[in-house]
Parts: sequence; C-alpha cells; structure tokens
Amino acid sequence: MRFGLLHEIDTPKGMAHYHRYHEVLDEVALAEDMGFDFWGTSEQHFLPSWAPSPAPETLYGAVAARTNRIKLRHMSILMLAFNHPIRVAERLAVLDLLSRGRVELSTARSNSASTLDPFGVNASETRDQWRETLEVVVKALTDPVVEHEGKYWNIKYEESEGVAPPRVVPRLYRRELFPISVICSSVETHRMAGELGLGSITNDGYVGWDHVEKCVALYKESIKNAQPFGNYPVNDSIGYATFTANCAATREKAIESSKHVIDGFFRGTIWLYEELAARTPDYNDFGLTAKLKEMIGDYEAIMNHSPTVMVGTPDDLIEKIKRLEAMGIDEVILRIDGFGHSVNKESIEMVGKYVIPEFQNSMAIVGSDVTPHNYEELGVEMPRFLT
Repeated sequence: MRFGLLHEIDTPKGMAHYHRYHEVLDEVALAEDMGFDFWGTSEQHFLPSWAPSPAPETLYGAVAARTNRIKLRHMSILMLAFNHPIRVAERLAVLDLLSRGRVELSTARSNSASTLDPFGVNASETRDQWRETLEVVVKALTDPVVEHEGKYWNIKYEESEGVAPPRVVPRLYRRELFPISVICSSVETHRMAGELGLGSITNDGYVGWDHVEKCVALYKESIKNAQPFGNYPVNDSIGYATFTANCAATREKAIESSKHVIDGFFRGTIWLYEELAARTPDYNDFGLTAKLKEMIGDYEAIMNHSPTVMVGTPDDLIEKIKRLEAMGIDEVILRIDGFGHSVNKESIEMVGKYVIPEFQNSMAIVGSDVTPHNYEELGVEMPRFLT
C-alpha cells in the first residue's frame, strides 16, 4: 500500500493565501519525513477558500526544492482545451529535471461547472477533450517532433529554412515516461482507464462502498486487455482519494476538528454534481443527491457510508484502508487540508507514526504480539497514540 498526501490549499477564514501556501510547503516536507510516498494538488479554478490551486505547476517547483524523496504527482491536470498539451508537456519536463525524476501524472476532465463555464468548455465534451489532450501530451514527451491532427488540436510541421520543428525541450530526466493515471468517479471512466492502460484514482463522491467495489472490479477486468493509445507504459495501479482525512489520538478529537471540512465538502459535492448532472448524462452516476442530503450533519453515517471521509484514530484509518486493500486498492490518497496548520501537521504525523507502519512492517510496531510493550508486561496499562 502506497500513501499519498493531497493538498488543495484549503485556506481558513481570515487568512491570506500567501500564508497558506507557505504553510503547505512545511506540511509537504513533514509528509516526506513521515514516510508518505507521494504528494500532490489538484488543478482547481475560482474556489477562493476551498481549493485556491489554479497553478499547481508553479507550486511544484517550490516543493521540489524543499524535498528530496517524495514523488510529486500532479493529482488532476485538467486535460481540456484551455490547457495546451505542448505547454503541459514542457512544464512536466522541466519539473522532472528539477526533481530528478520524481514526477507522476494524474489527469482529470473537471468536476465543476464553475470551471467549465468561464473557460467556455461544454460539459458534454470534457471526456473527448481529455482523451485527445492527453494523447498529444504523450506525443510531445515521447516523439522527437510533435505532430497531431484531431478535433481539438492540430499541430503540423512543414520543414522550411529558419523554422524550428515543434520538439519539446528540455526532455524528461528519465528514459521511460512517468506513470499516468486518471481521476475516476463514474463506472464508465473506470472501464475506460483500464482499457487505455492508465492508472485509476477512484473518487466515489460519497456514493458508497458498494460503488467503490464495483468500480475496482471493473477496472481490474478492463486492464487485462489494455490497449494504450500512445507510447506510455501500462500503469496497472488503482488508488483511492479521500475528500477529508484527519487522524488524531481520539475519535472525538478528530471528528470535532473536522466537522467544518466534512460539512463543506459534503454540501459542496452535492452542489457540484447536481450542476453537472443537469447538463449531461456523463455525470448521472452522481444523481444521488436526495440520499446524500438525508445524511447532512450525521458524521457517523457519512463516515460509514463511504471511505471518502477517513476521520478518527489510527485504528479507524487502518480498518478502512485494509478494507480498500482487500478490494485490490494499491494506494490511498489522504486530503489532510483545511483543519488549520497545526492540526494538519499533527494529523500528518499521526498517519506517519501509527498508520503507515502497519502496512510496511507490522512486526516492528511496539505493543504488537511480536514486539510487546515492556511496561504492559509489568502490569502497567499504556495509552495508545501518544504524540
């Protein structure tokens, strides 16, 4: 099991964005020390407090300079008509050099009408735009000269004196293209990801455990006969991304410090998908708002219904992650963001100290059957999860 940390620069009321951005740099450095495998942020637009992360490629350079080991995964570059694929490829190549080959790429087609409308993107065309844009990005990073003729992009080259061929420079740090994934919410997107040989990052949007299991099974079956559309290695990996993750010494403490984020994301998810489902049947998997609205404010019901909220003690997180692991999930992405800098750091540290080791080498954990606690052998009851 691999562990990722997701930031969307969730900014508290009354704080300036520049303070939150610099706090994030500290939190990523801590995550590297705590054993997280990768970090990233999503590309979002016009969400000033929830997710003010419109230019992740700029942030990643700063993170690359502050870290040494942790992988830098673009969690959701929007492969739409306003992101020219050659510019995307150039930015990825530069980051790969600066980080000495630590780049990973996850893509998306947006989950927000608030993003699509200002950029003039038709919601019914996002899947086609995503596929063609990603195809050109792969060509730009792997082919000597970029040429493409399609519905959304036409890149031509006719040799003539004084005209340089469209060749992306600099080239990547490594020889083989980095792993590529796609954010998958619907059943159809999981099928498509498998058929194209892309990694899948499941985000069930509170639909529920049964939906996650169905999507994972479909992806696993589809990728058996993967047919990549470009020169990239098949990425047979499926991850799960949470909307809210917070780990504390007690369940009560974790829930109390998370209520505003749970409520905000829960209501926000209903709002986002109601808008999109009204525009195109592509988003009909999320026409479950009536059922979701019944759970507003019931934190236990929300947490039991879907793994997208992982809030509680290390034992609570371990239980849910093991359930995902049993389904075939290879990695979990924890959105530890929006609780305030000190609580964010405490949660990252709790996951690093008490959750990740369970999936690396449980025999090394003090207090286990293999490594007993000396005080308890003397009859002294020891508290769990001391910070």
